[in-house]
Amino acid sequence: MPTRLEHVTSRIFQGLKTSADKIYIVRERERTKDRCKIYSPQKDAEYWVEPDLFHPLIKGGDSHAYHLRRTNRLILFPYESHNGKVDLISASEFERRFPLSWVYLLDNRDYLENRERGKMRGNEWYAYSRNQALDVMPLPKIFTPDIAPKAAYSIDEMGDVFFTGGTAGGYGILIDADFSRLYLLGLLNSNLLEWFIQKKSTQMKGGWYSFESRYIKHLPIRPIDFDDPADVARHDRMVQLVEQMLDLHQRRQAAQTEHDRTSLTRRIHATDRQINALVYELYGLTDAEIEIVEATTQ
Repeated sequence: MPTRLEHVTSRIFQGLKTSADKIYIVRERERTKDRCKIYSPQKDAEYWVEPDLFHPLIKGGDSHAYHLRRTNRLILFPYESHNGKVDLISASEFERRFPLSWVYLLDNRDYLENRERGKMRGNEWYAYSRNQALDVMPLPKIFTPDIAPKAAYSIDEMGDVFFTGGTAGGYGILIDADFSRLYLLGLLNSNLLEWFIQKKSTQMKGGWYSFESRYIKHLPIRPIDFDDPADVARHDRMVQLVEQMLDLHQRRQAAQTEHDRTSLTRRIHATDRQINALVYELYGLTDAEIEIVEATTQ
């Protein structure tokens, strides 16, 4: 199967690098219509800021198969997009439009300027230390932790979730327009492609595996022949099952009783089995091959 994940994606990218996470990453404490109270671990203090530049932040452990857990973590993103290019908001524009957030940055100016052995001194002292992923972070994407005990691909359908690079972060996957994100999400979370990662990736302490770009980009992807009605039916069935899975996870997250959570968990497991069976069919596995996969991924 020659088609690999890297062939059906426009980019597989690592998260943001700020070099000052204790300043840029904060906790939301309270929110009104036009203001947000944050807690800064760097200052051990609370600030009122404008919410516009503070985006939901996830860590690798917040991602599970088909479910992305939101927390009260936020990241200050001092950039804006203009004609497809992402630029740092100028100091004068920042102070005019976001005066409260500017005060927060000014309170941390000394630390921010002295990052990278003083390389951040100058007009852009409040910029991130690296420019990676600035242009693609606000886009709809599939997310995977960089390390995990098993496949934990989730989806950010709105492009409003941000993440950092390095340990406890992860990778974003931008899918080509010719492929369905939901179809690929089903393949990526399947037992078969998890088995592939176990064979090709680095195993960490405690049985965890690396899901870094250098490993996942080689995952074999089953393309769909849209001139074949049977293949189209398999594709549509996968999308339907993944939509069902996403809905079940959301409902379980919001469930109020243990009975409801247990019932939804059973339905999630049943849907997962259907997805795996469909993946085995798509990839043409024999019964003997299915047994090999099941024996190492259960």
